[in-house]
Amino acid sequence: GFLLILILVLANMFANLFSWKLDFTDSKLFTLSKGSEQLINKLEERIDIDFYFSRSLEALPISFKNYGTRVEEMLRQFEAASNGMIRLNIINPKPDTEEEEAATRVGITSNPLGNGENLYFGLALTQADNQESIPFFAVQKENSLEYDIAKAVHAVQQWDKATIGLISGLPVVGTPQMFPGQQPQSADWVFIQQLRQSFEIAQINSASNWPAVVDVLMVVHPQALEDEVLFEIDQHVLAGKPAFIALDPSSYFMKSQQNQQQMMMGQPPQGVTSSLSQLFTAYGIEYSEMELLVDEESSARVTTQTGPMQMPTWLSMNENSLNLNEFILSQLDSLLMVESGTFGKAEGAELDIIPLIQSSDKAGKLFAMLANQISNPQQLVSNMNASGEALTIAGFVRGNLKTAFPDGKPQAPPAEGEEAPPPPPPDDSHLKESVSPSNLLIITDTDWLQDQFSVQRIFGSLFQPLNDNLNLLTNSVEFMSGSRDLISIRPRANSIRPFKVVDEIERAAQVEYQQKLEELNNEVRGFESRINELRSQQGNGNSLIVTSAVKAELQELQQNAADKRGERREVRKKLREKVESLGFRLALANLTVVPGLVFVAGILFLFRRHHRK
Repeated sequence: GFLLILILVLANMFANLFSWKLDFTDSKLFTLSKGSEQLINKLEERIDIDFYFSRSLEALPISFKNYGTRVEEMLRQFEAASNGMIRLNIINPKPDTEEEEAATRVGITSNPLGNGENLYFGLALTQADNQESIPFFAVQKENSLEYDIAKAVHAVQQWDKATIGLISGLPVVGTPQMFPGQQPQSADWVFIQQLRQSFEIAQINSASNWPAVVDVLMVVHPQALEDEVLFEIDQHVLAGKPAFIALDPSSYFMKSQQNQQQMMMGQPPQGVTSSLSQLFTAYGIEYSEMELLVDEESSARVTTQTGPMQMPTWLSMNENSLNLNEFILSQLDSLLMVESGTFGKAEGAELDIIPLIQSSDKAGKLFAMLANQISNPQQLVSNMNASGEALTIAGFVRGNLKTAFPDGKPQAPPAEGEEAPPPPPPDDSHLKESVSPSNLLIITDTDWLQDQFSVQRIFGSLFQPLNDNLNLLTNSVEFMSGSRDLISIRPRANSIRPFKVVDEIERAAQVEYQQKLEELNNEVRGFESRINELRSQQGNGNSLIVTSAVKAELQELQQNAADKRGERREVRKKLREKVESLGFRLALANLTVVPGLVFVAGILFLFRRHHRK
């Protein structure tokens, strides 16, 4: 017994001296990625990490206790891999202590529990005079834990943030408060909030306020840009500086903002499309702001007034649609694009387009104005012009480009009532072609940046990603600004794993039963309209005599409507039968396969043992 106890003690001591593990998880959740290791190896000065966690609270939920252990283990991995360049301090900020005051001072948020106690669960990093913090670790964001810590390690080393020059036809930047203490009229979109953590954002409204330094140019849904602004964009691209351009043939956001009365009067919605046709024509890029993409293979599930259906203009993009060989997509799983367009290389153009996101080869194009008048998914597919090949939704444009302004910088138009100034003398100081290969990324959709299509708020200012939309944006900007280490750390969206077989069954069932369902809906609406018409005549004081014939008609209409509703329920039931049947088979397999294998293995073992005897 004594020797057994001694062995256990010595084994425990040796286990503490030598740390090793085997990580069999699908996404290697308990192993630092190469990006984290590379980031740590580049440290030139020591970083102190203070981890504030109220572990001793009596009312602390078990989910936070477990997640606190998970965060601490991850931080210890960072410390172990740094060879002394990261020093970790574990702090338990008890109520009314100096540690609690220190947590508040460095920006760690306090979250009240049910018994009146406050939970502190955050991180503060210090390097020299720089300081960064993670105010609160949300349990729902466990899949981005490593990236959040690595991002803070990277940010605390940055003395000057890179500048993003933003040109946007959408209200992505919130309006500031008018008076002290007043709430802002609108908040930044979430993607802007995320970019502000690592970048300075300079809004560009005209050529006169173009920043002296633009590290990354971001153009989102451009609307009626002046020639002077287009010239500055042109010169930025020709200089080989990075530019991120998001265009849209059918902005869902702008359509939803239109005045309802204006739409009822038959006036077309304003500001729905966007393009840079003058620049794209000169560069050899083909893009039509009048056509949107229709792809039944990638259709997303959308809830409509008539129930959920697969909408082929809302695209759920998975690994089959993504170029996973590119850095910015290498660890992304799911994206949502809403009424996007496509682009490609014009005939004879001397450039290369590296696709990032593509449709299936069964996709096609459809005029946006026509698509807005069609609600039936199958009609959208039948009216599209099939391409017969995969179409590019997003991609890099590489090559040497020609300027869209061969005559130089355009003059500003004269003010009203003034004469046009004489033409300036020839100016050869502007760039006429690329001085280095272009660094241009184009995405033919803007709605994927909207909060409602990318995140779900979970706690105050905290949010949980619905997909990898925001990851795509931050990956792109960080990649184009040169911060490549963070890209390989980007987490996989493990919480959202599409059931491909189920989606395919639903899509096939919808094609089979959608037409019958539409016919039944129309018949039910017709019966209900006639019933309401008869009842309204009786209720308005009209001298309608309720004859036996009217009563018979009402009874017949009500019976017909009830019958059709019954048929409609049967059709909807058939829509679900295959999916429910698949779920039953999967559940049966989970319950029987493993016990069956164990039983068979036991029988074989007994048979072999008996045979040996």
